[in-house]
Amino acid sequence: MRSLLRYLYRYILPERIRPYIDVFPSLRGPTRIEKILNEKNILILSPHPDDDIIACGGTIHRSIESGAHVTTVYLTDGRKGNPRYPEDELIRLRQEEARTACGIIGVQRMIFMGNVDGELSVSEENVERLYNIFREYAPEAVILPFFLDNHHDHLATNHLILHLLKTHRFSFMCYAYGIWTPLIPNMLLDITDIVDIKRRALSAFKTQLEVFDLIELSLSISRYCAFIHGNGKGYYEGFVACSAAEYRRLMEISR
Repeated sequence: MRSLLRYLYRYILPERIRPYIDVFPSLRGPTRIEKILNEKNILILSPHPDDDIIACGGTIHRSIESGAHVTTVYLTDGRKGNPRYPEDELIRLRQEEARTACGIIGVQRMIFMGNVDGELSVSEENVERLYNIFREYAPEAVILPFFLDNHHDHLATNHLILHLLKTHRFSFMCYAYGIWTPLIPNMLLDITDIVDIKRRALSAFKTQLEVFDLIELSLSISRYCAFIHGNGKGYYEGFVACSAAEYRRLMEISR
């Protein structure tokens, strides 16, 4: 049925009518380059206690500077992030690192859901907790890992959002980021003049810097976005930006 509908839309429907029934209006057109997000109540879904800063630390800081209220939700405890530490100790250290990094960026509200790193699932408890968070904070924008990002917990985060959108009437803008899988973004945020703040925040993740150079990883992706998708200079953070309804459709079509 979906294949038939796509065929009808693409080849049968008169071109003059298509824009009026387009189910992906936000995903069409040229890539936008912005300085800030327009929304003032922002919820960030971070599968691990560093994904938010790695992917969009500059965007978060810029939004807070412009008066946005930002809440970060850390879905797992990050216990698998460095085998040199006992898991209980690493959980504590990574929470401290996240608090330090958020302090540098400006985030004041953090929620640690405490799921086991690498085992995030669409459980009844997770669904209920996430629903309560959405109901309490009523976000206008949700920043989350893109559903094609190649990590179990990142995909599970999207499955939770998909379940939430299927069962409840929430409306918000989605800004999906990539970490382990490069995006083809339709929106870029220029963070060139505040990249040093992001670098300082990333330096707080000392347990992770012992494993890999996440500063170089993050800033290299930002340079890549600027060179390939932007004006060729500086540092950009890239997103797939669309409404929650479009994001849900996109996930459902891809399954």
